[in-house]
Amino acid sequence: MRLNTCSTALALSLLVVGTLAAQQANDERQEFGIIVGELSGGNPNASTPTVPGALTLDSGVAFEASFASKIRDLNFGSVYWEVDGLAGPMRYLAGIPATATHELRSVYLTPGVRLQFMPKEALSPWVAAGAGYAFYDTSGSSIAGSTTGGGTTSTAGTTNTYAVDFGAGVDYAIGKRYVLRGEVRGFYTGSPNFGVPTPGGQFNLVIGGGIVWRFSK
Repeated sequence: MRLNTCSTALALSLLVVGTLAAQQANDERQEFGIIVGELSGGNPNASTPTVPGALTLDSGVAFEASFASKIRDLNFGSVYWEVDGLAGPMRYLAGIPATATHELRSVYLTPGVRLQFMPKEALSPWVAAGAGYAFYDTSGSSIAGSTTGGGTTSTAGTTNTYAVDFGAGVDYAIGKRYVLRGEVRGFYTGSPNFGVPTPGGQFNLVIGGGIVWRFSK
């Protein structure tokens, strides 16, 4: 049920932004960006008072790709719709309980909008927000080196859940076609399956930089 709900919400989001893009003139500016950064860690079970200790999720490398198309120009900037995808290939856990999973992989796909200020200047700040889908995959091997959950069958596995994306950044134009981008994004999602109880959601912060290619239809 959760997977079906997330898939439906994502499909509707893509349909809306796709319809907006199709209504624009053929000379609308589009962008494709590649960002490399660091995906934050945290303490997944810190809010569980009955756990004598805490899990620690390490940070890890993140790879991000985004596509954006301008919706309209405003007096103070430009509005874009965008589809942002981010993958965190591997993060590791340590701490207590040692029956929790040792490895976490993450993927986020969040359509949304971006407001670009002073788009014709060399330095152009922006803010963005979106919502979509998060996928988590956890290892069946626990921190202690045995089966996740402490039994004969692993209690870890995949999780499909919602994702809310918000962020800000600065673009520096190095020509008509190319832009250097620095950004900070936050992804708030449902909780991954760590193999042990972890109430609440999961917040993931990404700090990164990369290059954006601007082009027309």
